Parts: sequence; C-alpha cells; structure tokens
Amino acid sequence: MTTQTSSEAAGGSWTERGIGPAEGRGRARKVLSALGLHETLTETRAGTPLSVWRCQLRDEADQPVPYGRGLGKGSREEAETGALFEALEHYLTGPDTFDAQQVQWCSGAELLAGPLGDDVCAPLLRAADRVACQPYLPVDGGAAPPLALPVIMSTSWYYDTEDLRQATGDATDYRQLARYGSNSGSAIGSTLTDALLHALNECIERDALSLLLARAWPGAGAYRPRLVDVTTLPPTLAAGHRQAETLRGAPVHLVDVSTDLGVPSYVACTSGPGSFELRFGAGTSLSPHYAAWRALGELVQSSVTPSQPSAIPLDGLAPYPALRACATFDLAPHLDHADLTVWTNREPPHVCPGEQLTQLTARLAARGHRAYYRVTATAPEGITAAHVFVPGLERFMTVTSSVVTIPGIRARTQITAGT
Repeated sequence: MTTQTSSEAAGGSWTERGIGPAEGRGRARKVLSALGLHETLTETRAGTPLSVWRCQLRDEADQPVPYGRGLGKGSREEAETGALFEALEHYLTGPDTFDAQQVQWCSGAELLAGPLGDDVCAPLLRAADRVACQPYLPVDGGAAPPLALPVIMSTSWYYDTEDLRQATGDATDYRQLARYGSNSGSAIGSTLTDALLHALNECIERDALSLLLARAWPGAGAYRPRLVDVTTLPPTLAAGHRQAETLRGAPVHLVDVSTDLGVPSYVACTSGPGSFELRFGAGTSLSPHYAAWRALGELVQSSVTPSQPSAIPLDGLAPYPALRACATFDLAPHLDHADLTVWTNREPPHVCPGEQLTQLTARLAARGHRAYYRVTATAPEGITAAHVFVPGLERFMTVTSSVVTIPGIRARTQITAGT
C-alpha cells in the first residue's frame, strides 16, 4: 500500500492518491482514535531517496492488536503514511472482522458456469459441493452480474482459522484449493476509487510477475529478459537503484515485464549464487517511472525489514525442480540472453485517480478481461478497503512463497514461446 508520491519520488506530478500523505495520516489517526487505538511508527530504513517504515497498532493498554501491522516504502513521507494505512487495512480486514452474514453458498458447478470456469483451480472447484463465497461487483460499473468469489481465494487466513469456518457452518475441505488463495489485489485508500486503483494495479503487477516466472523456468524456450540499461535511468531512479545495490551488496537488475495488457510493469532483482533470499520487488503503474520506483522500493524494503524472512523454505518444492527454480528467482542463467533497452522519458499526462482507474479497466477490457471488486471494510473519514479480482489474470506468483501451484491458462499459452 502506498500513498501520494512526492514530485521528486515520481519524477514529476504523478500521483495515485486523491490527497497528500500528511492529510492521509491525519485522517487515519482520526479513525484510530474512534476505534480506541493508536500507532507506533518506526523508520526502519532512513535512506535517500528510499525510506522504509513499519507501523504497529496498539490498544488503550498499549498492547499490540492482532493483524495491526504494516510496512511502507518510498519517499520518507509516503513510506510513513503507507505503513500507517497498511496497518489499518490489515486490522480492518482480518478474521476478527469477518462477517459470516455476507457469505453466500455456491456449488462448484455454479461457480464454473461463470467467469471462474477457466480458472486454474476449476478442477478443484468442480469437486466441491458447497463453497463459502462473497459477491463481487464489476469495477467498471457495467451491467454484468455479480461474481461469486470463494472466500478461500481472496484471503490469506480463511484456511488457517478453523474456528471461524466452523462458526460459519463451513465444513468444506479446502486443503487443495487453499494453494490458490491469496489476498493479492487488496488495498486501502482515502476513498473507494483510491483503493480500487491500487488494488487493480497490484492484480496487473502480480499477473506480470507470474508470466515472467512461467516464461523463465517452466518455459520451453530461451527466455530473453527486457533488461533496462541502468546507466540511462533518470536521477531519482538512478539514486534508488544505487541504494538498492548498496543494501544488497550485489548488482540489481531492472527488468521490464510489461505484458499485452499495456500497463508498465517492472521487476527489480538480484541474481547469482548464495543462499536464497527474497531477491525481487515488483511495481505496476500507468506511470513507467512510478512502476520502476515501486519495484526498487519493494526490493529495498525486503532488504531491511526484520519481519521479512531471510530465506523461504524450499523443501516442499524439492520434487518439482521447475517450481523450485521459480521460487529461488535467480535470473542469472537468462542474463546472457537479455535484450538491453534504454530508459526513455515516456510519462503519460497526469490524470486523477478516477481517470487512471477508467484507463486501466479499458485496457483490461481490450484484452477480454473484466475486473470485479468487493468493499472489505469502511471507516470514518471516507477510508475504504477493497479487494479486486480479475478472472483470467495469473496468480502463479504464489510459488515464490514455496506454494506448490501451477500456472493458469494465460501463462501456459506463453510458456512455449519463452520470450
């Protein structure tokens, strides 16, 4: 979760928030006060130009509250505000706030008759008699019927909260389906529009990352990364890149992973031998500069945040060498085949978050995809959390968390190309 970026950070006037970071913090603190909470904010990494902050929400007895943790990265102001908003999002959308009254029950057959019919988990849904779902509406406001999305596919905690499932009356065995569950596409904002914009960018980002993984390792051909010549980066991105290299103690590669959706997407990563660590960060935005900035910020965040594991356990992927290679994310074998590209100043004209959201849904529609959303939490001051799901976009990136999963149709059709 990020907030409005500064002019220096974004290389211009680009912003993806309707209000500035200082006003955002003020609104968030009013919400916390109304909830009887307060925050502890710590600057984990004081850097230039990239800073990393963490936030812990606390109750009136100054005790940490469940799920009330957040991280923020970017310029100092956006990182501080981002950490606060992410902690608020996690608190408002955790299992303690789950509303069983919103659950609707669908059979696997009913789900497969709709947009989930081609989903990678369709064979698992087909075998289910009774699945707990929640209704999602079209982001574009069109007349399409609501999408019933299984709760297990939209959260990272539903499978692990057995007591909650029992209280809901949900006796379905989700052991296999849980591998395709993720809260990817969740975001919070000062308005619903802000939340939807960031959630949809995250869906597109994770799709782009998933396609990179599928092409680079399960792919049959020689993957040729579109590697950005970092000597051609503009000043702020160049400074962020140098900072990331200093923290990692290794070269950092910036890869253009933009897809047929036409939305700029980048991955910043390290490569080479050594113990496996979180090696990459990703970013997507209609602004190429901001997309690359987010990718570098994620890499810096994973480098300095103690809560990030230094290594992902890979034992579960041992029987699947291609999946294990995806999780280790070492692009070194592919760098000799990279297509080196120069950075060009191709920033689009700045438009408000609402217009950015319109442009994103139009680009998805042009490729046959429709985005759906559900409001997951509301709070005073207009603050809203939402989850966005786009049928057909890839979620294969969960393999980087050592989850045994397979690519969906979209990735499988491109694996043989290897480009």
